Amino acid sequence: MGEYQVLGVFRVAKRFSAASAAVSGWALIGRRPLSVVVWSAVILLGLFLPALLLFLPIIDPFVEMVRAMPQTPNAQDPEMTARIMAMQGQLSLMNIGMMAVQVVAPTIVTAAAFRVVLRPQEQRGFFLRVGATEGWMMLVTLVLTFGGNIAIFAAMVPGALLGLIGFVVMAIGGDTEAGAVVGVVVGVIGVIVGELALLWAFLRLSMALPMTFAERRFMLFESWALTKGQSLRLLGMLLLVGLTLLVVQIVVGGVVIAAAALVAPGLAKTLPAARSVAEVLRLIWPVLAVALPLAAILQAVVQVVCVTPLASVYRSLKPADEAQEAA
Repeated sequence: MGEYQVLGVFRVAKRFSAASAAVSGWALIGRRPLSVVVWSAVILLGLFLPALLLFLPIIDPFVEMVRAMPQTPNAQDPEMTARIMAMQGQLSLMNIGMMAVQVVAPTIVTAAAFRVVLRPQEQRGFFLRVGATEGWMMLVTLVLTFGGNIAIFAAMVPGALLGLIGFVVMAIGGDTEAGAVVGVVVGVIGVIVGELALLWAFLRLSMALPMTFAERRFMLFESWALTKGQSLRLLGMLLLVGLTLLVVQIVVGGVVIAAAALVAPGLAKTLPAARSVAEVLRLIWPVLAVALPLAAILQAVVQVVCVTPLASVYRSLKPADEAQEAA
């Protein structure tokens, strides 16, 4: 029956409350604060610290390479070319590692948040698991990430082409200045239309992760059928989530600025004397020891606020047979 419930002989499209879904993440945090703290530890140990360890080894070689660059670079300098190639290799390896850490820990936390909503009986271990379900969700995340990057570029191409065509047509008519204006206007409109189409596609595919979690298998385009007729509600939910996060961002930004004003003067006196990453870490480790755990908690909160509404919406839209099974 897909996205419909049967009431007598009538098929009535399922609906959900955008407002209720938008605040479901905050409600989860209120009900399970200790779980969110544990999830933030997963973010700290599985995302922040590995990212830091991946980034640190390339800082000193990069600084040395920059210092060794002559004021007038010689394209034929074999030593500098070798250094640049070596640095590119290190950056490529770092990017691959970053791609892994950016997917693994956040997906585990996302699955835990989904579990609170869709399988509340699985509360052992603060709802955390590492298994096939999380693996399928990681695959969906990678597909959506790569596909999204390609789609963002593709959404801009038609607008750019339309702008170029508009410029050429006006230029042929002899009005180059007007052609430039028309080209820019048409191009901007084309890009906006493309981005709106991309947003619509994202909304239609937004149930891919909760569906994959619920079904324990790869699901992507199945979301398209489930979200039919729900785009405006999904958009409203997205805007409400963004509004709540904007308030949090303003508050956190004020706290960060105040903390930086207290710490920055001291660091400004000591950091210029550092000559290596090790010396910098020795000087700033007290700041990192406080900032990284707090940043991990904030990251976990933001992630829960963003992903929990997806599970809440799926719970409202899922087919009747799944609803009966869950009950």
